[in-house]
Amino acid sequence: MKKILILVIILLINLGQLKAQIVFDEVGLGVSYWVRSYSTPDERILLINPPSQNGEINPVIVPHLFGRLRLGEYFGLRGKIGFAKDTYNSSQELGNSVRYERIEQTIIPTGLMIDFSLPLKKGGIVESESDELEEEVIDSKFNLVGGIGVNRYFIQHTFSREVFGSDGSISDAKFSGNDFGIGVMLGLAYQLASRVRLTVFSQYNTGTYLHRLYSEELIGTYETKIISIKGVEFGCSLGYNLSK
Repeated sequence: MKKILILVIILLINLGQLKAQIVFDEVGLGVSYWVRSYSTPDERILLINPPSQNGEINPVIVPHLFGRLRLGEYFGLRGKIGFAKDTYNSSQELGNSVRYERIEQTIIPTGLMIDFSLPLKKGGIVESESDELEEEVIDSKFNLVGGIGVNRYFIQHTFSREVFGSDGSISDAKFSGNDFGIGVMLGLAYQLASRVRLTVFSQYNTGTYLHRLYSEELIGTYETKIISIKGVEFGCSLGYNLSK
């Protein structure tokens, strides 16, 4: 019984010490260039004449906001939310009629990541008061940053079709999907000022989402496709430290 009580006391002390180190220490904004890379059909399969059959989907610029909860000296919990829009157009001539189709895409990427921030130190040789040479370690303004976490992409499309010369135009139709994926990030942070930090990073994302492809012959029926969202993001962010 005494051993259990001692163990509980030790755990409470450790939890108290960890709680004292948990602080909301950074907020900021950033932007990334998201390049999807895969070899399967994507959301443009809904178009009659898509710009490309497989892969090579438009890279998307994604602005985002983030916040970080510090967990101890080097680790933290980072959350972010972004917003991006893109458009795909397609056209086809059918006899005397011309058919125009358009997909307006809205992407809301969210993520939660356990990250780390390790200060990079540089050494130098200095002369001590006793005239002896000593090695001095100087804190650099650079930090190595990285992390791994879970992403979720909320994707919505608005599809429209306009036909000139015959019937076939349809009103805007909306469809959406979302799913989870894994994100792995690595970057370098530079302390611009005592509370301001600039970070450049790259992040690899995995994941898929379900996409409905509606039939033109059988109205109301659809086929479900699995669309990949894996690819690399290259970005930068500017953070403001709240805990100093």
